[in-house]
Amino acid sequence: MLKKVFLILFILFWASTSFAGVSDYDKYFKVDMNMEIPDIKEFINKYINNNSLYDKGYKSRLDMGNKFKKEFSKTIKFYGLSEGRLKNNYEDDLLEVISWLPKETYQYIGPMLHEVPGMSEKILNLPGIKETKNKFPERVADKMKAIEGIENMSPSLYFLLMPEVWGETEPQDNDTPVEVPVKKPRVKVDLPDFLKEKIGVPVETPPPPKASIKKKALTGMNFRTISPSLTTPLTTKDAKAFSDTIDEIMQWGTKDDMRIFAALITGEYLLDLWEMEQGTALTQNMLKDIVNPCQRFVLKTRFAGLYVEFKSLLAKHGYTPEEWAYVGDKTIKAFRVASSSPSIAYAVRFHRKGYYNHYIDRLPKKWRDEMYASEAAIIKMYAAFKEDVEAVRPLQDELNKKFVKIKGVMLTAPVIY
Repeated sequence: MLKKVFLILFILFWASTSFAGVSDYDKYFKVDMNMEIPDIKEFINKYINNNSLYDKGYKSRLDMGNKFKKEFSKTIKFYGLSEGRLKNNYEDDLLEVISWLPKETYQYIGPMLHEVPGMSEKILNLPGIKETKNKFPERVADKMKAIEGIENMSPSLYFLLMPEVWGETEPQDNDTPVEVPVKKPRVKVDLPDFLKEKIGVPVETPPPPKASIKKKALTGMNFRTISPSLTTPLTTKDAKAFSDTIDEIMQWGTKDDMRIFAALITGEYLLDLWEMEQGTALTQNMLKDIVNPCQRFVLKTRFAGLYVEFKSLLAKHGYTPEEWAYVGDKTIKAFRVASSSPSIAYAVRFHRKGYYNHYIDRLPKKWRDEMYASEAAIIKMYAAFKEDVEAVRPLQDELNKKFVKIKGVMLTAPVIY
């Protein structure tokens, strides 16, 4: 329920509405698959010891026992005297979100907040929120007014009544002079050729290459790269070799009653904890997996103690885990670009140009940093060379079928997002 509340607050904000930038997050998306990792057993034991269950002094509310510990009694008395009430974990975040919402939106969120079980009294008694209990919004979009029985709709849907949600604006006050926006000069936008094709922009036909050069280029596409890395160009044979590993990796990860899959989940958790200790984790660390799913997958096998086993699996395909990860991430990013719709192409370009930064800068710092990290992830998950995209195009249907079959996730690696 609380997640729904936060989602509605964000919708209202966007409808009504020295900072960190995207470049500040580049370093978080660089993967070092050969980084030093801790001794896994010691690392796990440390967290087990540090996070042992707190002895609350009784078994349950129904079985309090016949003894009451003095230390526990003192703790209860201390909290009872020092705190007028116990604050919910979400309270500060919710208060922060409400603080940067325009007052006009309170009539749409107030009735909903009053119906959320266990909602903080401090939030419910906020000026402007308190008065909205059991009250229907006064400002309703024109297209919603004609709906019969609209007053009976759920308060959690009141945000749909906002005129701004439907693009409606208040009528112009005749006493207020009309502001005519200054016309801005049109700027010529140069898109990459593969994106021009997506949005129907004519692509200039380059002069035909010499026969010898063309033959050499085609020949190069038909061979696998000997030692692939992040800087070597991708070939169709490289992408095909990666595609051939997908089914086998899925079978490997789901065998033995999902033993390996469970170990990878643990490895993912330990990797996140380790990066938190090193100060290299993001608030939403999963963004790293979306940008470089295969490189992060190799790191998870190391934390899960599966690296040697995974290495033996890939040896049959002529890959080391690191080479497989480089080829895999380049193939996935090229596939994303080749399969992207015109709307995605424009969205990525807008993020690259910082068109949304004006709105992001209005957010409180915590939310602003998370938005910039997400924006950096969107840019990087579609970062592919044109040559790599062309190398993947012949395999686009094959890759799409395989990615759909595994529902977009290769064990713990999100290949489609």
